[in-house]
Amino acid sequence: MNRLGNFIPFKVVLWALLVVAAVGMTGCAKKVVGPVETEVPAPLDGDHFLDHTVAEGETLGQVADNYYGDPRISDRIAQDNGIADPARIIPGSVLRLGFSDKEWDSARKRSSALVPYNKGVDLLAGERLAEAEKQFRLALETAPDLVAAQYNLALVLLKRGKTEQALALLEELTNRRPTDTDFLFARGNALFQSTRFDEAAIQFQAALDVDPQLQRAAFGLARSLQEGQHKDQAIAAWNRYLELDSTTSWAAAARRNLKLLQADGGS
Repeated sequence: MNRLGNFIPFKVVLWALLVVAAVGMTGCAKKVVGPVETEVPAPLDGDHFLDHTVAEGETLGQVADNYYGDPRISDRIAQDNGIADPARIIPGSVLRLGFSDKEWDSARKRSSALVPYNKGVDLLAGERLAEAEKQFRLALETAPDLVAAQYNLALVLLKRGKTEQALALLEELTNRRPTDTDFLFARGNALFQSTRFDEAAIQFQAALDVDPQLQRAAFGLARSLQEGQHKDQAIAAWNRYLELDSTTSWAAAARRNLKLLQADGGS
């Protein structure tokens, strides 16, 4: 049985909607606990294994995606580690991940890619964008299908004004994961920033089709329809947003936009 030593877990990146006059996106990197030696028995299914320390806010789906390239393997991780409720994992706890011979080569490549990936996260948080781009590209040279690195690279490219490159990455991600609301939202945001408002609206609507309660997508949809000069649809979209959120600063912005549209006699 092989063990991968000195493993550095993924840093978790969360995305939030930041709107002033347009839809925007920002990243917040969360640190994770370092690797911990454990006496947890190796899983029955797998000829190789490694240990992963759970980060604050991390889900089993993210762990499965990062190490196996498939969020659906979360059920297998839960079973191997005796987790009764996969929706609740404790930050700082250690998961033992088992790999077959077929999976092991990819796992080793992903582990190697973590070093530049984590450097990229830190550099992105510090707005050192050129250096962050370099590190994310290094990670993808080692593990080309590392979704987290692709996603973060897209953000860096957007911030650096390389919109078409960012959109190419986000199109690939949404094609691979057509029901992932984070990817759909990010692609909508990139299209909005490119003033391709009608296309942005399609992406935000796709995210809402998956999760009708997704407030950031509802706001993005309304803003895209408004900028795209679709008055009646924008009014309906702003009213829909206010059904989801009636108290925050975003709700106040929605009311201001709604008032402007209703005061405009044009179509």
